[in-house]
Amino acid sequence: MRAWLDETHGPTFELLRHFLLRFFDSELVTSPGQTVLALIGSSTMFLVWFPFFAGPIQDKYKHLSSLASPEPYRLALRADHLWLITMLMSAIGLLTAIKWQSLFPSLTDYRAIGWMPVRARQVFGAKLAALLIVATGAIAVLDLLPCMGFPALSGGRWAFHQSIGSQAVALLAAVVAASYFVLFALITVQGVILNLFRRSIQGLLAATMLIGLVLSFSIGPSTVRWATSTPVAIWLPPVWFLGLCQAMSGDPDPTMQAMAHRAATALTAAVVFALAAYTVTYRRHKALTLEGIKAARRERPWYGTVFDWLVPDPRRQAVMTFLAKGILGNGPHRMILMGYGGFGLAILLGSMIGVPGTPARFVYAHVILLIFLLIGLRHLFSIPVELKANWAFRMTEGEGRKEWRSAIDAFVLFFGALGGAIPFPFEAHLLGWQAVSESVLFVVFCLAAYEAVFASWEKLPFTCSYLPGKQPIWMVALKLFALLAALPVVSAILLACLDNWLLYAATFAVLLAIWVRSSRARREHWAESRLLYDDTPDPAIHSLNLLR
Repeated sequence: MRAWLDETHGPTFELLRHFLLRFFDSELVTSPGQTVLALIGSSTMFLVWFPFFAGPIQDKYKHLSSLASPEPYRLALRADHLWLITMLMSAIGLLTAIKWQSLFPSLTDYRAIGWMPVRARQVFGAKLAALLIVATGAIAVLDLLPCMGFPALSGGRWAFHQSIGSQAVALLAAVVAASYFVLFALITVQGVILNLFRRSIQGLLAATMLIGLVLSFSIGPSTVRWATSTPVAIWLPPVWFLGLCQAMSGDPDPTMQAMAHRAATALTAAVVFALAAYTVTYRRHKALTLEGIKAARRERPWYGTVFDWLVPDPRRQAVMTFLAKGILGNGPHRMILMGYGGFGLAILLGSMIGVPGTPARFVYAHVILLIFLLIGLRHLFSIPVELKANWAFRMTEGEGRKEWRSAIDAFVLFFGALGGAIPFPFEAHLLGWQAVSESVLFVVFCLAAYEAVFASWEKLPFTCSYLPGKQPIWMVALKLFALLAALPVVSAILLACLDNWLLYAATFAVLLAIWVRSSRARREHWAESRLLYDDTPDPAIHSLNLLR
């Protein structure tokens, strides 16, 4: 087999090989093959998530099977099926949104293939085949284990089909159909967007899928009752494929049967529209990629004068303008930032159910959105926009290193202040003078949190090479869980300060002292320490010789 693969097998096969090998390459990653290593680590982490739920799921359905009525069992089964379908649909949608640029050939592909004696339909067919192969592999990795394992855990005497194999086939068919529906639907959306608006909604899609992924864990029996009885809810795609799963499992409910028919129709329509949109968009995408979009010349807007007044130093102006354009003018970077925002919003929405009282909700919202904004910006700043252009910063670093770093501080803190100022009028209307004390305390907390997140930051944003997967994925997941566990504790402390002036004063003093000391220690080394432009693996990786 290896010898056969080493040979040349015609233009279509070689194009397919080319697109498959380059599918996971990204302009955001400056080391070839590093993305594949990160994906392998993420996949292995994902494969072990389901066993953690095995014990509680099995105990729940043993109890429900022992009840005299079948309704609690069947309602819980519908809720868990809807959870699995929504979660796995969102996961596939998130992967599709992340690899949004890989749905069509890149500029490098066009330049490399354009001179070759190949037809456009061969390039089109090879790219589409590569996309379907990668998508099928991802669907198999994500869907197979939970769909085969869940029926073995949830079986009981009230199931419509007593055969675990029949239940597994029904669940797997519904989840796989739902996954392909999301894939083809997003291909259609991209085709429509590129043809009509010439813009990408990658960031919005990534944030939406993250919200759906996180909120899927809050699906319960009450959600299923609402989803099967409300006219608006039956237009939600996960409910359609829930109906397909239930119909294949033998559920005679007319609503489930109708949803099953809608799921089959929707999947067929998604495939047809996706192929049509892909065909129409292919030539337009090639023209836009090769020729580019001419930007119209505009006069300087009024806020440019305000910017000159607020930031008179030209070096700081240049860095802050560079940061703003690096985020707003680059689709993948917007996608990353909106992804962090979507994840934080999903955590916030999922947690609001158990947070009583208006002050508590405001405090919790401020803390969550601030932390995810800071972490998202730090991650975003570490990814280069055009790495080969960083020579301009290397040459002039000594002239304005201190001003550059202070501009980064001002840029991040400005958006943090903006995020707190926008909801302040609404907060003041509901809380009165308590909103002022809460905002003052939150400002100091924001400054201390910024120093904690950016304490080790030694780069100019968007100019340093980037190597993902420098930490094991299990360590990243552990840090995320620790952060999610700490956020309610921090919010509870800040909320308690609003009702106790002694605690308020003590907390304010501690946070202020942390900020002053951390900020002073970080700024003392600005003039001497050089900025980093080359990201390297951790010393532990070097000592193990894993890169040889």
